[in-house]
Amino acid sequence: MRHKWDRNEERYFAIGVYKPKTEENIGTLWRSAYILGADFIFIIGKKYKKQRTDTHKVWSRIPLFQFESFESFYSSMPYSCKLVGIELDDRAQDIKAYQHFERSMYLLGSEDNGLPKAVVKKCHDLIKLPGTSSLNVAVAGSLVLFDRVNKE
Repeated sequence: MRHKWDRNEERYFAIGVYKPKTEENIGTLWRSAYILGADFIFIIGKKYKKQRTDTHKVWSRIPLFQFESFESFYSSMPYSCKLVGIELDDRAQDIKAYQHFERSMYLLGSEDNGLPKAVVKKCHDLIKLPGTSSLNVAVAGSLVLFDRVNKE
């Protein structure tokens, strides 16, 4: 007998930060990711230290993957998954009209530097949030996750 797939079984999403500035921002993003249904989070180029303020013990609920470099991250991306950069860039689509991929990994840059050009080139899509300057990385990531959940 053939298994009839539920389309929701074919969806997953994750969010991460390239060279995050602070552990607190990662902790806040991790909590938002857990609450908004992300399957995992990741960081590239920095190690995370557990926060005492993690009252929900999110470390036990969704995984955090840590990559030494963008190359190691990119070579480990799941099959059929799209990399979506969140960046203030002229080529980025406004999030209001953006249609999320079924399988996505969202990538934010640090507040100081954003995403490097070499990383932006590897992204399948770029999206931008409203505003003329960068938001706190945890806030920006939470807004992207909220937008995805509301459009499903």
